[in-house]
Parts: sequence; structure tokens; C-alpha cells
Amino acid sequence: MLPRLRGADALAGVITSHDVATAKPAVDVFAVALERAGVAPAAALAVGDTVWDVEAASRTGVRCAAVLTGGAYSEAELRAAGAVAVYADCAAALAAGFPHGL
Repeated sequence: MLPRLRGADALAGVITSHDVATAKPAVDVFAVALERAGVAPAAALAVGDTVWDVEAASRTGVRCAAVLTGGAYSEAELRAAGAVAVYADCAAALAAGFPHGL
């Protein structure tokens, strides 16, 4: 999908299921991302669209904003899971000034 989105040049790296032993809600994907980026959990911010994303990020010490585009979870459910912010979609997050202020 990255070539179709024409955004690969804006990414520092990509982690796929091939890079981790266990999928979310396990913390593997966030642990690998932190390690590869050389970033402390407190300096990172994840974006997800499921409670599993939010819960896995939280367990690694990473704050997580959420978007409702996954369609499976409500704003209340994502906030209850620990999301620091919830947006209708990525465009709404950017319009709100994401990631500044989080």
C-alpha cells in the first residue's frame, strides 16, 4: 500500500508482522519500533484504531492517540482503553494540530 499512498519517503521505517513474534495486544510491535528508532517510550506517540493498539502502546509506556476509521470501537471505548486523544480520522487529527499538545 505504501507505493499507492505515495508516503514511503516520509517514513523512517516500517514494521510488519514479519518483524515481531506476537501480534497486538502483545507489546512486540511497539518494542521493536522503539528499539529501531532509538527512542524512549516517553518520547514516542502511537496512533491506532483499536483498543488493542491503545492497550499495547500503553503497556510499553507509549502514549497512543486513536482514530475512529477502524469502525470497530467508539470514542468512549478507545478513551477507556487509555487513548490520550480520539479523532474522527487522520485528516481530523491533522486539522486539530496533531501531534502538538499531546
